[in-house]
Amino acid sequence: MLFIWYNVYMSIINVFPTEKELFNTYPKKFYFSLQEIFSDYWDNFLEFAKYRNLEIRDVVYRDVYRMINCKTPALGASAFKCPECGNFKFVYHTCKSRFCNSCGIKYAKQRSLSIESKLIAGTHRHLVFTISDILWPLFLEDRNRLNFMFQAVSQTLLSWYKEQYKKLNLKPGFILTLHTFGRDDKWNVHIHCLLSEFALCESGEKKMDFIPFDMLRKRFQKLLLDLLENDIGKDKFKRTKNLIYSKYDNGFYVRAKKSEFPDSKAAVSYILRYCGRPCFAQYRIIDIDQNDFISFWYQRHEDDYFVVEKIHIFEFIARLIRHIPEPQFKTIRYYGFYASRKHKLYDSCRMLLNKIKIPFYKSMNKWRLLLISSFNKDPLICEKCKSVMEFCYGFT
Repeated sequence: MLFIWYNVYMSIINVFPTEKELFNTYPKKFYFSLQEIFSDYWDNFLEFAKYRNLEIRDVVYRDVYRMINCKTPALGASAFKCPECGNFKFVYHTCKSRFCNSCGIKYAKQRSLSIESKLIAGTHRHLVFTISDILWPLFLEDRNRLNFMFQAVSQTLLSWYKEQYKKLNLKPGFILTLHTFGRDDKWNVHIHCLLSEFALCESGEKKMDFIPFDMLRKRFQKLLLDLLENDIGKDKFKRTKNLIYSKYDNGFYVRAKKSEFPDSKAAVSYILRYCGRPCFAQYRIIDIDQNDFISFWYQRHEDDYFVVEKIHIFEFIARLIRHIPEPQFKTIRYYGFYASRKHKLYDSCRMLLNKIKIPFYKSMNKWRLLLISSFNKDPLICEKCKSVMEFCYGFT
C-alpha cells in the first residue's frame, strides 16, 4: 500500500452551495465509524509511518488502542444477572478516551454541566481568537507552546479591564477552550472564549457589554508574539515576527460580535462540542473507495458552502491523530471570577443552574440513565422476563 503515497496529499475538492445539492451528488451508501476505520488501517498506517520516519507520540498509541478496543472484551466487562430467570448479560467497558466519538459524547455532556454549574446567570459573549497560519507549525513543533494561547488571551482581557477600570477594581469572568482544528480538520490553532458581559466589583455587578475590537486584535497579537519570541529566541524569531507585523498591521482576527446564541447554555454547548471527542464527526464520511481514498464533506467557514474533499486514508488518519492532546493537558481553563480563587461576591450572585438541581443533572449522565434518555431503552431490562437485572461482578 505504500506505493500510493505520492498522491496522498493531492486532495480532490468539489464545492456545493447547498446541502441538498451536496447529498444529491454524493448520496451516502454506508455508515463508517472511526473505530472501524482505525481497526482496518491502523497497522498499515504504522508501517507507513515507520517507512517515512513519521513520529507517533505515545499518547496517540494509547488513545487509538483504547478507541479501537472500546466496548470489546479487551477492556473488560461487567456482568449482570436477572434475579427472576437467571439470565446473564455482559456489558463491555468503554475506553473513556478523548479520541473516541462514543465516549466523547458523554464527556462533552459532563464538561458542559461542569461549566454551566459555575456560570453566573447573565449574558455571556462568544469570542474567537485566531492567529496567522504562519504560526501554526510552531505549535505543532512544540505543543507546550499551546499554553501561550491561553496566556495571551487571558492577559489581553484582564489587562484591559485593569487599565480601563482601575478605580472600580472590576473583574470579569471568562472560560477559554482551545481548538487545534478548523472545519476541514487541518491544523488550525485558535481559542474560543465565553466572556461575561458583566463584571464584579465592590458594589456588586456592573454591565460591561462594550469591548473595543482594535484593542483585542493588536494586544492579543503583541502578547502572543512576545511569548513566542521569548521561547524561540529573538534572533530566530525576528524574521517571522517582522513578517507577521507587516502582513497583519491591524492585529490578528478576533471575532467578538454580540451573542448569537439564545442563552449561555447554547454558547457552552457550541464551544465544547469538540473538547471531549475527535475533531471529526463520523456522519460526514461519504465513502471509502477500493483504492483506500476517503471522501468526506464539511461546511466552509468563509461562505458556508459545502465542500467535498477526497484524500488517502493515511492522510486522513494523520490529520486526526495530531489533534489528540497530551496527557493532562487542560483544553478548558477558567479565569477572572470563574477561576479557583473566586471573587468574594461570587457566592451571592444568582447562578445559571439551581444548586439543588445539579446532583440530579449529574445523575442523568450516568451510563444507564444516559442510554434511557438517548435511546428510550433500559439496558438492564432482561430480554426474557423484563425484570431489572442486578450487577454480579466485573473484570478487566
